[in-house]
Amino acid sequence: MKKKYELVVKGINNYPDKITVTVAPEIGGYPSLLLPDVAISLDRTEGATLEFYEAEAKKQAKQFFMDVAAGLCEGDGPLPEKRPVILEAQDVCKRTA
Repeated sequence: MKKKYELVVKGINNYPDKITVTVAPEIGGYPSLLLPDVAISLDRTEGATLEFYEAEAKKQAKQFFMDVAAGLCEGDGPLPEKRPVILEAQDVCKRTA
């Protein structure tokens, strides 16, 4: 199955105590004009490489978008803490309908 969306790193900012990674969703290799870029702030880890921060930021951005999608599909349903943690981003609305 071909991926519809891909999260790509658009920028990295270094600060004394943290790293901020800007992650953006792309659709078919093009920037999404409907979904926002997200800035993920990560605490510095001794000896960590930029690839580590990029991977962690993509993981957190994916979870962010999945939580937003789940919240929109749930409407007035249970709080995010009370719903199943594992949701597939593309199947969220189908499962709750």
